[in-house]
Amino acid sequence: MKSTNAKFGLLLFLAGGISLSSCTTDAELFAGINSNMVTVDAEGSTLITDIGLKSLSTGTDALTADQSDWLKFMREEEKVAHDLYLTLSEYYATTPAFKNIARAEQNHMAAILTVLTSYAIEDPASSENGVFNNADLQALYDTLLEKGKVSLVEALTVGALVEETDILDLEKVYETNPGDDLKILAEALNLGSRNHLRAFARVLNTNGVVYVPVALSADDYTAIISSGWEKGNALCTGDQIGSGKKYGKGSGKGSGKGFMGGK
Repeated sequence: MKSTNAKFGLLLFLAGGISLSSCTTDAELFAGINSNMVTVDAEGSTLITDIGLKSLSTGTDALTADQSDWLKFMREEEKVAHDLYLTLSEYYATTPAFKNIARAEQNHMAAILTVLTSYAIEDPASSENGVFNNADLQALYDTLLEKGKVSLVEALTVGALVEETDILDLEKVYETNPGDDLKILAEALNLGSRNHLRAFARVLNTNGVVYVPVALSADDYTAIISSGWEKGNALCTGDQIGSGKKYGKGSGKGSGKGFMGGK
C-alpha cells in the first residue's frame, strides 16, 4: 500500500507548532451538543441541524476585532472546502464523498453566516463558485484545485489536507477569548472536520493509499483516524471528545499553522 504526504508548495507556511490537546472549554457547555446539534450519515458527512443553528443566534455584545476576523476567515475557509469538493465532484462523479461533503460544507457555511448575521457583520463570502475576497484563500483554492484535477488520489489528498487544516484554524477561536456562541460554533464545525478527515482517509485507503498528515501531529491524526464517526454528546470534556472517544492526548506538536497562519 502506497503512502502520500500532501506537502504542497504554497503550504510552506504550515511551519511551527500547535497542539490539538489545548482544548480548555467548559464540559458542561458542550454536554448538550448531541444529536440535536449535529447529524452524521453513514459516510461521515456531518451537518449542523436547524435546531442547532437557532441556538447560535445569541450575539448581543459586539465582537472584538480578532473574533470578527476569525469568523469572517472561517466563513471563506469553509467556502474553499465547499467549492473545491463541488468542483472535484464533477471530475470524479463515481466517488460520492466529494458531493456529499460539499453539501455538508454548504451547511457549515450557513452556520457561520447565522452568527455573522446575529452580530450584523457583513458576509465576506462571494456567491460565485471559486471566487474569494481573501486573496490568500483565492490563491489556495486555485492551487488546490489544480492539484485535485491531476488524479482521484490527489483530489482525495487535497480533501484530507483541507480538513486537517480546518481543525487547526477552528481551534484558533480560543485565542480570541470567545463567548459561548463562538465556542459552540467552533466545536460543532470541528467535529464535522474530524469526520470529514476520516471520510477522505478511508476513501484513500480503499484506493491503496495511506494518508500522511501535513498539518496535524502524527499522534493527533492517529487519535482521530482510529476512531469512528463522532455524533456529539459532549464535544469537549477534557480529553474526551465525541461519543466517549479519546482524542488529542498525544504530546506531539502539530507541524502546521493552518491556512489562517499565526502561532
